[in-house]
Amino acid sequence: MRRPRRLVLSAAAMGLALAATGCTYLSPVQTHEFYQAADGTNANLEQAGTLFAGVRNAVLVIGEDGTPVFSSTVVNYSDEEITVEVEGNAEGSAIFSAQVQVPAHSVVELGPSEGQQLVPVGAVNVGVGTVLSLDVTADGEATTISLPTLDNSLGYYDFEQPAEG
Repeated sequence: MRRPRRLVLSAAAMGLALAATGCTYLSPVQTHEFYQAADGTNANLEQAGTLFAGVRNAVLVIGEDGTPVFSSTVVNYSDEEITVEVEGNAEGSAIFSAQVQVPAHSVVELGPSEGQQLVPVGAVNVGVGTVLSLDVTADGEATTISLPTLDNSLGYYDFEQPAEG
């Protein structure tokens, strides 16, 4: 009697193991897809169906004193240096505009911290939670994405304000 019981228990264990691992067998690998994994938004620019540039985690952070700071990362997937233009708009008016030189297969971080390219933002009269628009252009390709505004209550957005002058 012991042998059939062991076979039944072994078969049940094998079936449970297969059932538990089989649920992800046909699921796509998420690391192969770009998605909004952070607070900001992403833009992709393609040429001939191939991704060549993009903006990652674009967000406008409003400091406690009301000072706006644009934070993002610009990505170049191509084999040549490119210029990516970003323009933030509120109620149809540009509040900032910048041209970012990005070396081939590199990234450039935008923001006020050391090692980042500062994008000066004009006076903006919007509250936290307002969704603005961001125009992204490179090499004749363009797209517009939403640009969320956040406060600096999250530690990684508590930027020291850039020195003027």
